[in-house]
Amino acid sequence: MQNIIVTTTDIKREYDIIGPIYFQLSNKGLFSSDLTRLSKVYKEELQAIQKQGLSSETKADWGFLYGEFSFGMQNDFDKAFYIAVREIQKRASKIGADAIIGMRQDIDMDTNQFQYFYLQMYGTAVKFK
Repeated sequence: MQNIIVTTTDIKREYDIIGPIYFQLSNKGLFSSDLTRLSKVYKEELQAIQKQGLSSETKADWGFLYGEFSFGMQNDFDKAFYIAVREIQKRASKIGADAIIGMRQDIDMDTNQFQYFYLQMYGTAVKFK
């Protein structure tokens, strides 16, 4: 799964297009969220990239009082991006892809009551010839 190339550009290699691939992640949830659940799954990997300086540091805030309703998103965007890349690689692996080209992401904020975000990641799954 980690061998699947994810790039925002094209790749200089011949390939067949499998089709679009997509993953969505949010930190919205009263007692839990997709981000919280998947952060536990990828806990060791997230800690490793933070130790390597590839992720912003977690900062303390008053979020512990509100749980998921925390206004301080700390490094949630970094975590969400990393998890989304890993999950889109997992999906690509299941359909036999070697790479994802033209990867894009979109982050939408919902600030009506509490701050939530939705991250969508998508690209084109391809198989090398």
